[in-house]
Amino acid sequence: MKYLKLIPALLFGMLLTACNTTQKLYEAKEYDQVIQRLAPDICHGDRNAKRINLVAASYHKANQADHERIQALKATGQPDVWPEIYQRYCSMKGGRNDALKCFPNKVKNGMNYTKLGLDDDMTIARTKAENYLVAKTNQLLNSGSKADIEEAEKYIVQLRRTNRENAQLLNLQKKWALYSADRVEFGFRSDYTLPDGFQDAVFSFEAAELPKGIEGVHVVKHPKHPFAVVIVKQVALSPVRTDEVTFKEHQGGKIVEVSDHSQSKSATVSGVIRYFANDAARELGTVPFEVKSTFKNDYTTIKGDREACSAETLSRLNNSQPVPVPTDESMLLDAARKLNDLISKPRHHRVHDALQNGGALSVVSHVFSENTVRNTVVLKELFVIRFGQVRRVCSVGLSSGEVGLDDLDIGKQVNHLRFGKRF
Repeated sequence: MKYLKLIPALLFGMLLTACNTTQKLYEAKEYDQVIQRLAPDICHGDRNAKRINLVAASYHKANQADHERIQALKATGQPDVWPEIYQRYCSMKGGRNDALKCFPNKVKNGMNYTKLGLDDDMTIARTKAENYLVAKTNQLLNSGSKADIEEAEKYIVQLRRTNRENAQLLNLQKKWALYSADRVEFGFRSDYTLPDGFQDAVFSFEAAELPKGIEGVHVVKHPKHPFAVVIVKQVALSPVRTDEVTFKEHQGGKIVEVSDHSQSKSATVSGVIRYFANDAARELGTVPFEVKSTFKNDYTTIKGDREACSAETLSRLNNSQPVPVPTDESMLLDAARKLNDLISKPRHHRVHDALQNGGALSVVSHVFSENTVRNTVVLKELFVIRFGQVRRVCSVGLSSGEVGLDDLDIGKQVNHLRFGKRF
């Protein structure tokens, strides 16, 4: 029985200790800790006026301190202040403001709680913070100094904390892992039988594509510390396709039958590239890829009187002919070189956007004969090929929509094309 009598006394002692602790935190200006300790109890029904007043005072003082600090930082005009500005906005709008949401309206009104309208300010601050962190990280990584490369990790961590969905985060993480490595190891896996030399073509890098101090890459069957592992998941080889369009031309009472022929074939390799931190214990990200090698050749034949041919047909007769179709092996090796581009070129920002946006990487290689064709739109850059003349219109990306050949004017930029569409 005497033990039961001790319980209220113990609880009272604990309550006094808690009150003393939060009061000391308040006096030390640790306002957020005061809120974190007391707010849950108030949300669950604690109506002790002293504790509510302590939370109210901590809330307003913390917000005032952050507001004054933000204004002082902005006044410097320096770009490096924005990460701190954004984090202070997060404290005001996020953790601190959210902790009081569950308070009864009567308590909120009594402590003069109002919802902070900081959304626009936070968006601007986050954008500027990300821009600074990306620029600073690149500056450190590009300096060539090992000390700078180590310091860059701090800014990458800060960028990840600011926005895990940042478009350039994965590329910076990969760049840091590559630059800070003493040895670059790759892994390669495929369930498909690939031609001899495929793996060598994928991992053949020039010295300029590697960080200083690293002489080459090592492809290991079971790498312990890989920079990346390339996994081929699908290989597709199309059959040779031959199309033919036949029509007649008339001139001066003479007639000729004209046949436009088209030879085509493609090889597609797809899979994923998994990137790792230097200790291989943490995966930085997985990027799907697709590389494609496409052969295409167009030529013309006639039956009948050559003098009935139009100028365009005569030009094609003189400048086009059937050519041997590439072998499966040669097209797969061409696809391997495109895969090499996907791995190496992001360091030089040539496929930077594709990597950063988290989408699948895609490279299309069009293998043509030297002869031109008519009425064809070729995509990597957009060309209109008519009357034996190749005219560049614009560079295009992957987009939806369709456009007819008659809509394509030489020199006019076209923004909406179906990828791979042939007119």
